[in-house]
Amino acid sequence: MSREVTLMLLMLVLLVSGCLFSRPGEVWRADDRLEALERESRAREQAILKLQAEVTAISSERYELKQLLEEARSTVKSLKTGGEAPPEQPFRFEAVKVDFGFLTCAIDLDKKKGDDAIAAYVYLYDQYDSSIKAAGAFHFELFDLARKEGHLIQAWSFEPEQAAMYWQRFPACYQFKLPFGGEVTAKKGVLKVAFRRPGKETLTATREVTIELP
Repeated sequence: MSREVTLMLLMLVLLVSGCLFSRPGEVWRADDRLEALERESRAREQAILKLQAEVTAISSERYELKQLLEEARSTVKSLKTGGEAPPEQPFRFEAVKVDFGFLTCAIDLDKKKGDDAIAAYVYLYDQYDSSIKAAGAFHFELFDLARKEGHLIQAWSFEPEQAAMYWQRFPACYQFKLPFGGEVTAKKGVLKVAFRRPGKETLTATREVTIELP
């Protein structure tokens, strides 16, 4: 047998046995398997996300149930000790912050050279940062921080009934006039306000004021 015929027979045997080339059907089956694995992976990711959302919802419900349980225990304890169930607290707006308005400054009341009072525009803000009117006492102090000692220059106080008369609708705030009780020698001062209510936290604020001297 010639050498050329032997080589041709060998190549034919290898081709039939699949040693030289991959079968097209096997390649397609591999692609199908890869796509199936990708679909399965995406399905598992979606299932994990769904479980995470359910866990979050369960945690939220658990917290709400815990709050309700605590309230129920408090009510039962009160009834066992002969007391009455705690009344439901009505919603109300409350002052949580006090501040000076930008119009706050030293003023001249007697038309003579030099300032002799301070116009204090005071705002009270509720829990939603809206200005409101609230019952309480106002106490003001004017300081000269340039002094080595005795920084307090003067103080003014207004009880709730007095303070109510200084409320103005425009701008919606308390507008106080704080006259100097004597000669003031400070060109700059720090004005402090304290808003006080029984059983509540005292609210404070400060503002620097420039004073024109006589």
